[in-house]
Amino acid sequence: MRPVRGDDRGGPVRCFDCASETAMVAEAAAVCAGCGAGLCVEHTLQGHEAEPVMTVGNPSVRRLPGRRLFCQACAGAYVVERAAAGAALAAAR
Repeated sequence: MRPVRGDDRGGPVRCFDCASETAMVAEAAAVCAGCGAGLCVEHTLQGHEAEPVMTVGNPSVRRLPGRRLFCQACAGAYVVERAAAGAALAAAR
């Protein structure tokens, strides 16, 4: 990571959380499924969407297929499976 400069334009997508919280620059490894913000490995949370299933006497939740990647702000609205998706994203690089 390096400090943010005022003339940074174009180039790779940067992590929104790194830039706003620490004034540092890190390349984005994912995009939040909720808000579309660029996220580095450290700020990415992995989860899935779920929908309620109405049944008689036994309400439940059905997991929708596929995984979703979220920022800290959006993760509360979804089911987050683990603290960080860093290992999976690092392995994909």
